[in-house]
Amino acid sequence: MALSLNSPTIRQQVAQLGRGLSASASLAQWLAAIERENGRLNALLCVATEMSRQQAVAIDQLAARFPEGLGPLAGIPISVKDLIDTSFLPTTYGHGRFREHVPDRTALCVARLQRAHALIIGKAHLHEFAFGVTNENPHFGPARNPRDPSRITGGSSGGSAASVVGGMAQASVGTDTGGSVRIPAALTGCVGFKPSYGLVPTDGVLPLAPTLDHVGTLANSVEDAAIVTAVMAGIDPDTWLSPPSPAGRLRAAVIPGLVSRFASPEVSAWFEGLTHVLQSRGTIELAGSIDLDADEIARHQANILGAEAYATHRAWLAEHRDAYGADVRERLEDGACVDTASYAESLRFRARFRDAIREVFARYDCILLPTTPIPATRIGEKAVWIHGEERAVRPLLTRFTNPWNLSGAPAISIPAGQVSGLPMGLQIVGKPGGDARLLRIARRIEADIASHLP
Repeated sequence: MALSLNSPTIRQQVAQLGRGLSASASLAQWLAAIERENGRLNALLCVATEMSRQQAVAIDQLAARFPEGLGPLAGIPISVKDLIDTSFLPTTYGHGRFREHVPDRTALCVARLQRAHALIIGKAHLHEFAFGVTNENPHFGPARNPRDPSRITGGSSGGSAASVVGGMAQASVGTDTGGSVRIPAALTGCVGFKPSYGLVPTDGVLPLAPTLDHVGTLANSVEDAAIVTAVMAGIDPDTWLSPPSPAGRLRAAVIPGLVSRFASPEVSAWFEGLTHVLQSRGTIELAGSIDLDADEIARHQANILGAEAYATHRAWLAEHRDAYGADVRERLEDGACVDTASYAESLRFRARFRDAIREVFARYDCILLPTTPIPATRIGEKAVWIHGEERAVRPLLTRFTNPWNLSGAPAISIPAGQVSGLPMGLQIVGKPGGDARLLRIARRIEADIASHLP
């Protein structure tokens, strides 16, 4: 299971290298966990056993001779979503025809992790071509939730979440086009951080919808997620971690119309109780509420996502239609129906929405809402009943996450208790471009939740 906040952080582990901690000995424990857990959870599609062992030996030698030369991720095992190119491991994109595909390049975000001396321990399972939120994959089977293997991990970065929560990686690189980092983080019980649009380069990442795609991080803590994301963005992690948390009560906004309409009654009660606790402890002030037109946001998000995904896959879909899983094929063909006028209208809406969100952060420090309207569903479950209405699981799971892909605002999901014995995530949204401040806010709330929850 995922490490607790009392477990060693990335910074603590790197600091111990050469002073009682061996990267090779530590790696052996992670590889043993993969051997023990991966068959049960189906989190990793490929494991870099020998390569990571060789790199760990090199890190131990560096720690002994020149410890000042260790990178900020030295010896830290990180899994990488199998949508992201690696020239040293197969990259399947979650599709059966690419089982043996080894790209001739490594994505820039991964190359930066390697330069920081991270151990790329394996490639993480995903929903086919990252076009889905359950991680039920017809080519590789489903990734399974470590909290309850009969349930979904969420997706599309479901294998990333399972590898972290299942104790097989300290952190994982995922992608997020409509919630694909934050949803699996929430459903499995880890941290999932989607930075501002464009902060982490997508070079070498197979696109789904290029103007919505983000590279993000799943980890055991906000601090760990911040370090990994900063390295991928080419930023010194200390610039994100050194400033103190904001003093005084945080002015938080909520979106009551969105939550009351889509969240299950149990999730609504959980969220209300959580915000009450944070207020009573002096962490936040619920300073106001904002209104979002959920249907309009969903329509324009779907237009942009559908049109861009179809454009990405059009040629290959025409030649290999039957090779796609049914759900992904259907969504791609729906995208073909988005006409130019509708796509242009949705781009204009997005520009207005981004401006509106920036104005919100002139009044508030953050926006709080559940990451998902429901806990993890059972594998194969297609619909749930909420307020007497049957709702399809796939679009429901993205209702609270996709506005922040459309706006490009940074958003993070942190573990915040349970509903019906299953993990729930609190989503904290920050000002576009204000990633460092959002992470400081999230660390403060994370610490307060950890001190309150059992």
